[in-house]
Amino acid sequence: MSLRRAASDAAKSRFVSVLASELSLSAGGGLGVLVAHDASRAARRSRLGLDDSGDIAVVEGDEVHRRVLEALALYTYGDARECSAATQWITSAQEAL
Repeated sequence: MSLRRAASDAAKSRFVSVLASELSLSAGGGLGVLVAHDASRAARRSRLGLDDSGDIAVVEGDEVHRRVLEALALYTYGDARECSAATQWITSAQEAL
């Protein structure tokens, strides 16, 4: 997992978390998430620059695990609101097992 920076708001809008609405998070702001089997290649193709304070979390993984990987990225790199929402989602998912 790494952080990248989108070149523009339009570019960032392509990486809105699929969990955003479920977590009651804003689709326009906050951390974007890119989940791909070859995440580094996908990030380069999307022209996302490495940036330790970036606005896109790039995660290596498969589409079948997308929601869990996004929740973990929001928990790890998100702001306080995103982290809290991801924590609740992860806890609920764990209790459902």
